[in-house]
Amino acid sequence: MGISLKDKKILVIGRPSGIAGAVTLAVREQGAQVIVAGRDQGKLERAYDSDIAAEKVDVTDDRSIEALADRLGSIDHLVTTASARARGLLQDLDRDALRQSFDTKVIGPVMLAKHFAPRINDGGTFTLFSGVAASKPAIGFLGVAITNGAADFLTRSPERRPWRKAC
Repeated sequence: MGISLKDKKILVIGRPSGIAGAVTLAVREQGAQVIVAGRDQGKLERAYDSDIAAEKVDVTDDRSIEALADRLGSIDHLVTTASARARGLLQDLDRDALRQSFDTKVIGPVMLAKHFAPRINDGGTFTLFSGVAASKPAIGFLGVAITNGAADFLTRSPERRPWRKAC
């Protein structure tokens, strides 16, 4: 028996395709109040029915995260799939793309936890995704592997306990 999501307020951060889209539709089907957020609010609004609220957030901008937390108030669950993939062979990797990828996939979730942990209701959760590249890197995906590996490590960090306690 799983937890009931009926009438729970769930924030899903990420593009409307792939995992974020599937999570959004699945939790809505279970009766949750779903808010989706990302850099392109208009794209999110067009991707979902009107019963799913769309918000703008840039996980690489602390003020944007804090403003979203202030607008939403308390929530029950937060899911983030946000990513900026730095792909390419080592000789083609760009420092700015690597920074953007790390900022989006690793630092962004840390800042989301910082601003949302005090607002997550008792029994709530904070879920972030890494990816297969964290454990099985492939040629041309070094940047993706590094950031996914760091996100994976973040979920194993002893620091997660205070997030859980605050959540």
